Amino acid sequence: MLSMQDRKVNRNGQLRTLVLFPGSLGDFLCLLPALMELAGSTPDGVVEVVARGELLGMIQRLPFVCQAFSLDSGIFAQLFSPLGASAEQGLRFSFPVSEIFSWFGHAHPEVRMNLNRIAPGRIRSFAFFTGQEDCHASAYYLRCVGTKELRGPSLLLGEEERQWLDRYWRLHDWPPSSRVLIIHPGSGGQKKRWATEGFVQICHWWQQQKKGKVLILLGPAEEEEAESWRQTGGQIERNLSLLQVAALLSRADLYLGNDSGISHLAGAVGVRGVVLFGPTRPQQWRPLGGSLSVLHNAAYRAALSQVSGISLTEIPYEKVLVSLARL
Repeated sequence: MLSMQDRKVNRNGQLRTLVLFPGSLGDFLCLLPALMELAGSTPDGVVEVVARGELLGMIQRLPFVCQAFSLDSGIFAQLFSPLGASAEQGLRFSFPVSEIFSWFGHAHPEVRMNLNRIAPGRIRSFAFFTGQEDCHASAYYLRCVGTKELRGPSLLLGEEERQWLDRYWRLHDWPPSSRVLIIHPGSGGQKKRWATEGFVQICHWWQQQKKGKVLILLGPAEEEEAESWRQTGGQIERNLSLLQVAALLSRADLYLGNDSGISHLAGAVGVRGVVLFGPTRPQQWRPLGGSLSVLHNAAYRAALSQVSGISLTEIPYEKVLVSLARL
């Protein structure tokens, strides 16, 4: 990622491509190759993006994004008005819009009507990907913008993130040569999480057999679990920005996580590791970037498709250990 001052963006009346996207982190990283494709087709190589607020800090640092706006802002609720409130009350942008690509509100005619007031006749509206097609999410979004070649996302750290990472290492008194395993035991819901005892055993293997450091990333859904995870002897991190998480992941020797947005972020920064799948289909949702292996017990899921969570019966600890050891 380049810093704001590194960008060379000419905004002097330049027509802009506007992208509206309602997804969370994993969804956005699946969109990223398509977003880069769109930016590459514009005269100055940038696009404007409207997305969820928690993603804006990361999106604003992408070199091909000129500005990022929060979809959570109340003004975008006007798009659902059948009275055309967006025109009457001023859903305006500080730049002329040449074309709109929207995965927001596709099933609502009033949304397309109000978007058409911003860029008459130049609206490309698509359904948000929820697995409705038998393909990878990234392939779906790339096809929406006219590209058939499947590509993975890639994120590069900026100088600010590299400096923060160095400070983090010094703060914890970790030698530069420290070998670090990062695990993210959470996900968007319990149904996609591997058994806690499996993660704990992997932590102990890394600490005892590899003499390495363990860093455990917890999200908002795992806030109350922090104390129990401390008993593993690992370094607990929560409430970090996405860019700080990306920085930590970039320096990991190995990564282990469930099907989650953080696993997609791990792939985007190029880390090696293993991602565990249970009820979701890796053919549609696996991280494409980096060197991440996927473990999925298809036979188990075919027989017990409604089971919530991923037990050690479904994906044994030994199988995960072998996959990590190979890396």
